[in-house]
Amino acid sequence: MIKHILKLIWNQRRANVWLFLELLLVTAILWVMLDALLVDTYTYHQPTGFDIENVYEVKLAKKALSTDSTQSDGENLLRLAENLRQMPGVTDVALMRNACPYLWYTMFASLVSAEDTARHVELSRLYVVTPDYFKLFRMRDANGDDLYSQVMSHEGDVVLSKELSKSLFNSFSATGKAVKWSAASDDRMGIAAVSSSIAQSDFDRPGPCWFALLRTDQDVLDDYNQWNDLLYYQCALRMRDGFEPERMADFLRAQGDRLEAGDIYVSSVSPVSDYRADRLKSRLDDQKKKSALVGFMLVNIFFGIVGTFWLRTQSRRMELGLRAAIGASKQRLRLELLTEGLILLLATLPLILLFIANMLLMDLLDTYRLAYTWWRFSAVLLVVYLLMGGMICLGIHFPAGRIARMNPAEALHDE
Repeated sequence: MIKHILKLIWNQRRANVWLFLELLLVTAILWVMLDALLVDTYTYHQPTGFDIENVYEVKLAKKALSTDSTQSDGENLLRLAENLRQMPGVTDVALMRNACPYLWYTMFASLVSAEDTARHVELSRLYVVTPDYFKLFRMRDANGDDLYSQVMSHEGDVVLSKELSKSLFNSFSATGKAVKWSAASDDRMGIAAVSSSIAQSDFDRPGPCWFALLRTDQDVLDDYNQWNDLLYYQCALRMRDGFEPERMADFLRAQGDRLEAGDIYVSSVSPVSDYRADRLKSRLDDQKKKSALVGFMLVNIFFGIVGTFWLRTQSRRMELGLRAAIGASKQRLRLELLTEGLILLLATLPLILLFIANMLLMDLLDTYRLAYTWWRFSAVLLVVYLLMGGMICLGIHFPAGRIARMNPAEALHDE
């Protein structure tokens, strides 16, 4: 049967070449759109490394006129953090410098392996945090265990992400080793733990980053005295499960003097989830536009392909009716038509593979966020050809069924 179908396709090559080009173009367009959609969807559903549910950023401000000359701003900052810990319903509080997730400010620094200074990373994100930061955001280590427990049970000044640990030590087990700011630096910083992958936002690929630890109150004071500006520092707290954000304003009003310490006070409290929504708004809008475009294209492709094969099958009505009249079974006619359409579709595969290879060579695919592996290649190609094959089958099945039910006498009369 296949040999017979191939002969039919060749005999009708003038009509089939235009159909082949249409299938080739539509398949290529559909592949590009679905591949881009896969990268965005896959990246979006990967963990960022932070659990921000019930976490709020506490905006800090300083009084214009100083009313307390007995304690420094750093000491007042520590007192205010302790006040927040004592508030009912608050489970965790952490201080940090430029380290709150989904906010735009970010610090970068270079880091060198103390064991082999040839292994270094020029730019890696730097977060300066107290150890409670890891408990606040319920972070995990490279093995999936609680990161806060690992940090508290090991000595060390820094925590590396998996990606940075791999770059500097070619391993995810860097705990107990040391890093330096530069090859010429004499200051060695011990590694307390290795965290899971950390991404800046849901649509970003996890990158190398590290956390400088402010383990003690004195570490916080020393760091604050070095920067000497409240604008660089943030405080965040986690409320107990079930707390509703709408109740936050009433909750704060009930705290009274706990919301200030010396010249520093709480100006407002915002859910970190709001920052996430703001940061992802444009990307989610783009994602919705891509999804809508893919949906629109699928509808157009559906009607185009179904309509093309419907008309093509209808145009062969007399031929098929005549074959039915001289003894060809209805099932065989339908099977031959379906096989013919699918063979035309499969004929596009070599050129589609060449198109994909060309896209890779020209670096037109997003391989930064998602490596072009066999599963990505297979998943997109399989979905594309299943969709195209389904549309072709629909375009052939119904008119072929009507033709197969046609009265043989009518077919002979028309012929």
